[in-house]
Amino acid sequence: MKRRIKFFIMTMIVGFMLAVQFHTNQEPVVRDTRDIWELRNDLESQKQIQQELYAEIYKYEQLIDEYSDSDKDGQLETLEETLADLKKDAGLTEVSGQGIELTIEPLLNDEDLVGKAAYSIHPELLRRLINELNSYGAEEIAIDGERIINTSPIREVNGKTYINDKPISPIPIKVKVLTRDPGKLHTEMLTSQSGEDFARENLLLSSELVGEVSLPPYNQQLRVKFMKEKEDT
Repeated sequence: MKRRIKFFIMTMIVGFMLAVQFHTNQEPVVRDTRDIWELRNDLESQKQIQQELYAEIYKYEQLIDEYSDSDKDGQLETLEETLADLKKDAGLTEVSGQGIELTIEPLLNDEDLVGKAAYSIHPELLRRLINELNSYGAEEIAIDGERIINTSPIREVNGKTYINDKPISPIPIKVKVLTRDPGKLHTEMLTSQSGEDFARENLLLSSELVGEVSLPPYNQQLRVKFMKEKEDT
C-alpha cells in the first residue's frame, strides 16, 4: 500500500513538472521593454525551472535503480517511460518531426566580403530569432547543430558568437525548427521581424519547409544546483 501511495505522489510531481515546462515553452514571447534587472530576474527564473527538471530526472534515475531488483515489472516500466519523457522535454534526446529549416547567409553575393566582420552574427540577433520562433509555435530549435534549451547561453567571446559554449560556424548556417504547424511557421518567417533585423546586418534569413527535421540532443554537461546527497534510511 505504501508503495502505491509513493508511486501516486511521484506521478503527480512529474505531471506538475511537465505542465510547468510545457507552459514555459509555449508562452508567446513579445518584444521586451523591461530593464536589465527585470530581464536578469526572468532569466534566473527560467534557469530555476530547468534546474528543477534536471533534479527530477536525477531523482527518478535513482528510483529506477532502487526498483530494478523488484518483481514489480509494471512499476519499473512506468518509471522508465516517465524518465524518457522527462529527458525528451529537457532536450536531452534526439528528436525528429515536421518543421522548417532557416538559412542565414550573406544578403549580397559579394565573394570578397564573405567571412568578414560585416557578416558576423551578433548574439542578440539569434536571441530575437529564438523569441520570435517561440511566439509562432516552435517546439524545438537547433542552431548550427546546437540544441537550444531554456538555459542555453548565447554570447560573444573575443568577437565570436558562442552557443552552448561552442563557436558558431562561418555563414551560411542552418536553424532547424520542429513545430506542429510548419506551414504557418514558414509563412510567418517569410515576413518576420527577424528577417528585417538580419537584413540590416547584411544577412539574409530564408525559410524552407522540410518534411522531416532531426535535431541533436543537448550534449553539454548538466550542472544541477540545490541538490543534496541522499541520506541512508
